[in-house]
Amino acid sequence: MADFKVIGKDENKDKQAVQVVTGKLDFSADLHPGNKLYCRLKDSPYAAAKITSIDTSAAEALEGVAGILTYKNAGKLAPLGLSEEILCAGQEVAVVAATEPSIAEKAVQLINVEYDPLPFVTDPDEAMEPGAPLVYKEGESNVSTSELLRGDFEAGFAEADVVFETSVGWTNYFQHNTMETHSAIAWWEGDHLYSQCSSQNVFAAQAAVAGLMEIPLHKHHCISHGTGCGYGDKHFFGTLIMCPEHYYAALLSQMAGGKPVECVYSRYDNFTKSSNQFAIKADFKFGAKSDGTLTAIDCTFYADDANLGASFSGGASFPIRSTYKCPNGRFKAVGIKTNKPRTGAWRCVADPPGNWLTQVAIDQLAYELGMDPLEFRLKNHVTSDMPHQDSGLIYASNGIYECTVQPTDAIGWAQKWHAPGTRTLPDGRMHGIGMSASIDSHGQMSSPCGAIINFTADGKAQIATGITRAGCGTNTAHAHIVAEKLGLPYDDVSVGAQGVTDVCSDGGGQGGSTRTITVGAAFYAAAEDALQQLFARAEAQEGIPPFRAEGGKIIDSTGTEWTFADLVGAGGQLVARGYTWPKQLQREHLGFPIGTPCEVRGVCGAVCEVAVDTETGEVEILNFINCDDVGMSMFKQGTLNQLYGGLEIEIGQGMFFEHIVDKNTGITLNASQLTHRWPTPLDHDGNVEDVIIVETDDACGPFGCKGIGEPVLNSFGCIANAVYNATGVWVKEAPLTPQRLLKALGKA
Repeated sequence: MADFKVIGKDENKDKQAVQVVTGKLDFSADLHPGNKLYCRLKDSPYAAAKITSIDTSAAEALEGVAGILTYKNAGKLAPLGLSEEILCAGQEVAVVAATEPSIAEKAVQLINVEYDPLPFVTDPDEAMEPGAPLVYKEGESNVSTSELLRGDFEAGFAEADVVFETSVGWTNYFQHNTMETHSAIAWWEGDHLYSQCSSQNVFAAQAAVAGLMEIPLHKHHCISHGTGCGYGDKHFFGTLIMCPEHYYAALLSQMAGGKPVECVYSRYDNFTKSSNQFAIKADFKFGAKSDGTLTAIDCTFYADDANLGASFSGGASFPIRSTYKCPNGRFKAVGIKTNKPRTGAWRCVADPPGNWLTQVAIDQLAYELGMDPLEFRLKNHVTSDMPHQDSGLIYASNGIYECTVQPTDAIGWAQKWHAPGTRTLPDGRMHGIGMSASIDSHGQMSSPCGAIINFTADGKAQIATGITRAGCGTNTAHAHIVAEKLGLPYDDVSVGAQGVTDVCSDGGGQGGSTRTITVGAAFYAAAEDALQQLFARAEAQEGIPPFRAEGGKIIDSTGTEWTFADLVGAGGQLVARGYTWPKQLQREHLGFPIGTPCEVRGVCGAVCEVAVDTETGEVEILNFINCDDVGMSMFKQGTLNQLYGGLEIEIGQGMFFEHIVDKNTGITLNASQLTHRWPTPLDHDGNVEDVIIVETDDACGPFGCKGIGEPVLNSFGCIANAVYNATGVWVKEAPLTPQRLLKALGKA
């Protein structure tokens, strides 16, 4: 691996850290232009209904009210948003803009809505039954199915010595609960729309709102600087299903003569109107030889997709069909619509619940075969030189072995693993240990995007990036790539304009763990463009090729040196640009030449050690190690932050997160951070939480990097597996609460 001068250095700090911790990184709700109007939302008390009448006259007569949106004047943002058709309790039916928040709140109360309540279903098992209420009344079923076949799975079972079947799930349905709620502000200057939003993809936001407002793209000037977490909840998909607040602000501003309108969700609004992670369950059937070799996999994943319209169930099988060597398989996906508040692309979409189900099922199979779960995985995991079994493409890097062995070695698996329910700790609690390891669908090179580097007269580089700050340090990672490629000191590269559609190149969306590698490739290419321009200027000053960049200088073949400031000043200015390269090998790898199409995927692993009180059902984590194959760590502190943050979310997914809906009314019962049970710092013990960075030097990504933001939170199945190892009973639903464990133990 390369001897980097900038990349991966411990001492390099986040380029935007001071902005973040001092509150200087601005968010949409931080804008306070004169005459700003404030929005409040009115929602439906019914899980399914049709609006028969809506009377806004009393609200309109209230002094200070500037505009009211209903389905009558806002169009339909199907399947949710302002619509006659109610699909979940909490769905918005009106939006009011007024001069003061208190006036908007009073106006909301004055709006009279009459409904025709309809039958509804919130339980996905019931939604699959014949005669269940249809979520979409014009549809024929709440269920959609698909499947992927590999080899001959029936022949694979015929050659098996052991056939094992199990069902696992449901996993938890929970709210994204971003630190910053959904928010946007918009105003008009003539026929030009200006807006600032909380978005993971500012250019998609620009396009979506411009399309709904029926204005040309160049007349929508959109900004998204800071986003207080995205987690997949702040994307824009064509019809604005995910972020209707941006459209509400733009339309209400137009109605109010162009005045700025701020639409910021309350925490209650965020819980009832924005995205939830969908619940999944699965049926597994495995065929295996007596030595543990897999011969066939037949699995069906059922996803409670609520009512967003799209189904995410197909992605749930990616970990099992990518991680395990098995020539024969059938991987089915079943999407189910219910009348819960909508679901969306929670961080890593279907991989976390799909992998949780898979890891629990794999442990069950290993124990059925009388094998150590680590031994079973090492026997059946794909190897780093194998192409993907479905796409046939070679991996540019694949650290599945390292992500399996390194955390288990670090925790002392060989000494600590034991038969289930056989080790008691001195205080009387049961000891258990469990693991997880998988290949993730994310972290890859994504759709092409652009990057811009501006040079100041003193020879410093400033990157202009089209992506917002939705996490911890993507822009800083790009600054590392630029500094390394240019041979500049780290301090000589800064983050300039970001998330501004007027001046930045489209950087795509902060999703799929794709921005470091994808936009990083564009910045790598932009840095190469800058070097070629600098070399040309040095040659014009009688420099003799070949040239190289080192230590903030351009040096020719004779050793003559020019500073960046010398050469930038010689031409008056220097602007460089670059674009993403395709998902192809950038160097020879495993005998394949440069330019070969390849797979780039995240790989993750974790191991967990627990103490279980079988009288109270309480589980204490004694040791938790989170591991991720990052390709190559560009920004060391950012990588560590992602891994530690992912570890905390793994504990949250495994033991805490749960959105509870009243089955009889469809109403959310825990629409607050306190009752949603998101853990606080007091629920985490940093002394027992650790991480491992695996570097495999990806052959596609710039300087060997790939994406990590989502794979780092996928391995929480290790908790359930550790609890089984401690108690000898399976808890097949998440989160793993004391009540569920006591029920499994026959004590509740």
